[in-house]
Amino acid sequence: MKLRYLAEVEPKTTTNVQTGVRREEGPSGPSPTGFSTVPSASLALLRYWAAVRRHAWHIVIFVVATVAFTALILLQIPKEYQGTVTIRVDPSVPAEVVGNQAGNSGEVTVGPQLATDMKEIVSPAVIAPAILRLGLWKSADNSSSAPGPSALIAKVSNRTKVSLVEGTYLINISYRSASPDEAAAVANALAEQFIEHEYQTRNSALLNLSQYMRQQVQELGDRMKDSQLALNAFERENNIVNPDSMTSPLTQQLSSLQQELNLEQSKQRSLEANLALAREGSLDALLVSDRGDALVPLLQAQQQAEIEFASLASKYGPGNYLYEQQQRKLTQISKAVQKEQQHVTAQIEAQARAAAVQAGLTAKELADVKAQLDDFNRESVQYAILKQTADTDKAIYNDLLERLDSADVTAGYHSTAFRIVNLARANSAPVYPHVMLTLLFAFLLSGFLGIIGSIVASEMDRTICDPGLVRDALGIELLGFLPEVKNGADLKSLVTSTDALPGVSRNPFAEALLGIRSTLLLKESVSPLHALAVISCQPQEGKTTVVVNLAAALAALGKRTVVVDSDLLQPNLHRTLSVPNRIGLTSLLLDKACLDDVLLPGPIDLLTVLPAGPPSVRARELLASGIDALVEELKSQFDIVILDTPPVLGFADTLNVAASVDELVLVVRAGKTPRDYVEVVMEQLRQVRATVAGMVLNGVKSQTSPSYHWYSDGHYRRYSTVNGNHDSSL
Repeated sequence: MKLRYLAEVEPKTTTNVQTGVRREEGPSGPSPTGFSTVPSASLALLRYWAAVRRHAWHIVIFVVATVAFTALILLQIPKEYQGTVTIRVDPSVPAEVVGNQAGNSGEVTVGPQLATDMKEIVSPAVIAPAILRLGLWKSADNSSSAPGPSALIAKVSNRTKVSLVEGTYLINISYRSASPDEAAAVANALAEQFIEHEYQTRNSALLNLSQYMRQQVQELGDRMKDSQLALNAFERENNIVNPDSMTSPLTQQLSSLQQELNLEQSKQRSLEANLALAREGSLDALLVSDRGDALVPLLQAQQQAEIEFASLASKYGPGNYLYEQQQRKLTQISKAVQKEQQHVTAQIEAQARAAAVQAGLTAKELADVKAQLDDFNRESVQYAILKQTADTDKAIYNDLLERLDSADVTAGYHSTAFRIVNLARANSAPVYPHVMLTLLFAFLLSGFLGIIGSIVASEMDRTICDPGLVRDALGIELLGFLPEVKNGADLKSLVTSTDALPGVSRNPFAEALLGIRSTLLLKESVSPLHALAVISCQPQEGKTTVVVNLAAALAALGKRTVVVDSDLLQPNLHRTLSVPNRIGLTSLLLDKACLDDVLLPGPIDLLTVLPAGPPSVRARELLASGIDALVEELKSQFDIVILDTPPVLGFADTLNVAASVDELVLVVRAGKTPRDYVEVVMEQLRQVRATVAGMVLNGVKSQTSPSYHWYSDGHYRRYSTVNGNHDSSL
């Protein structure tokens, strides 16, 4: 029933053009072995996990050795204890009274100030007095191997750590030593010496500043006296009481003269224009001038006389008394007009000259006022300079007097900008080395390196280990895998069993062989399989074991099966099946026996054995020409013909056999056979046009492939025990 179901599945068959390997696909995609396909990312993770499992003991040993070595080193390292004292820095407190009273308005940036204080703590100016206070130099002098003063200061500086508590104005001073008491004492001494050093340096600076300021006060007093005397002398010489009160009248007078000059110059320009018109001799020009009103009556009288004269001339003509009288009158009027015209012109000329003189006098007066004002301005500037100098000298003198008084007060002032808020205490717990943290780090690092090393070693390993990676790595179908068997009896469980379906007597190895048998029968439903050769790349692959058990499994299904030992170099089939090897394949090839003579019954029904026979070099040469006829003859008598062959690499016999059978089964030892060997073998088989049914991966361990760890003896026995109990209860 099972075989009928497998035949109804109708898998699709595809052929690998490069290798000649047939690939069969089931209804749900490529799955010739019944295993589901796995995404590449999952395959990578599975491969890495397999590498870790394979090298698990190496990783454990490496981790244990690393942790033990680290612990040994930690035991050799001297312990160090740490004392920490805390100093509070108050930037709101002035560092010195002098700077505060002197009117320093600029604020010191807190960040650089704290950084400066932290650097100052580890300076020799602070460390050296602290060492002297504790007597470390005295003890160092008594020891012949003790370092010198400079080396001791450098040693203390290297062991001292100054840090700022983030977000606060607290400075931690930490010192490490082999003694807890010494660590606390040195830390406290450094803090106290730092505060004392700040006071001493500030006090020394104040004394130097006070002495300097006394000299400056004396010099400034003399200079202030000289500048004040110079100012008083200048006031007396120039009769200057208040420059601002004298500047205003001069400025007003200058403005008034400037306006007057502008009016006179305007009047002068008007008279000069009238004079130019009068000199032209035109009555019309004189009439439009300022003096033109005097000519208007005369011109009217002249016009009236001309009208009357014209009337008499038209009535009486020349020679008439009235005519001549009117003519004399007209002449007199014309002379009067000319005389008045000359008189007006003369008046205009006189007025123009007078206006020019007046404008000149005003301009001269304006120039005098300007000169006087300029002289006064120069004197005012000089006066201001002298007054500014006197005032500045006086202000500086007063400021220095105030600073000098403040320096005298500050000389004994202790600033509270630095104060100790937490003294260091002896701590019995060492801070170095960090045993637990270091061991944990060594454990994690060694574990990580061990895992990475196992993965790298696995990636560099060219052998085939994981059954799940056969198709991806080589493009060969996986017929099945065989677990590693330590019990030799399990290797012959199918051969020694008398039951056609052994049942509970089976073991994982036998179950795996039966799975391979089912896969081959599934292929037989597509293309008939009568002759099958089992090959390997190199010796010790488990090829003969696969041949014997596969033949026994097929015979158990009722198929007449013959197994042929074609490995004429190192025949091993007769030993495995416990049959004589007096005659065999070599006898048949040399025509020393017929086929019926060399066929021997196997340990189970329907299984026939054709051993290799006695060694013969000539028989190996005849194998290439006689193997085809032999296979065809055996196919006519048996349902299945299985041939055991020598390794492919280095021997030509296997290639001759491969060309004579229907399909080949390649047996590869997990973790032993290099991938390059398999590729070379597949290339040779492709050249002889041999058909490879697939690969059997032998010797698979649970550590080799985590995908198949369940197919172990322990899992199998638990499952079979549960089923046995269940069946017995039925």
